[in-house]
Amino acid sequence: MGKVKDEVSGQKPTKPPKGKPSGGTLGAFALFLANFFSLKQYKPMQGWHARIYTALGLGLIAGAGVYQAYQSAMEYSPAWRLGIPALLAAILAWVIYRIVHYPQFAEFLIATEAEMNKVSWTTKEDLYRSTLVVLATVLFLAVYLFVVDWFWLLLLRIIGVLQFSGGGGFGSTS
Repeated sequence: MGKVKDEVSGQKPTKPPKGKPSGGTLGAFALFLANFFSLKQYKPMQGWHARIYTALGLGLIAGAGVYQAYQSAMEYSPAWRLGIPALLAAILAWVIYRIVHYPQFAEFLIATEAEMNKVSWTTKEDLYRSTLVVLATVLFLAVYLFVVDWFWLLLLRIIGVLQFSGGGGFGSTS
C-alpha cells in the first residue's frame, strides 16, 4: 500500500489557447469585407478544377434566380426588365468569384481536389463488368421472387386460404 501525502499539490499551469488571437467578430467581419472587395486571387493555380466546378454549380443556382427575377419583372419597362436581372447577375457573379477565392473556402477546395487525386478510379471495363453483374443479380432476384410469390399464391388458393370473388379490390370479398 502506498503512503498518503499530507502535502497539497500545486495547480497545473494552464496552456495558452491555440490558434491566432482574433479581434472578435468585428475584426473577422472587417477581414471578410477586405477580402470581398479585393481583386487578389488566393492561390490561383491550386485546386483549379474544384474551384471551377464549384463556381459552375453556384452559377447554375444563381442563373435560376436571375431567370426568376427576369420572369417576375415582365410587367415593367424593358430597361427595368433587363436591367434588374443584369445587375443581379453581375452582383452574383462577383460574389461567386469571391467565394471561391475566400481563403478558408479555397483551402477546403484545394484539400478536396488533393484528396480526389489520391482516389484510384476503376477502369471503364471494370465498371462495365460490375454493372452487368449488378443488373444480372437484380434481374435474377426479381424473377426468383416472382416465381416464389406465384407459387405461394397458387398453393394458398388450392388449399382455400386465399379466395377472391366479386368485383372489389385485391383481397375483397364484396
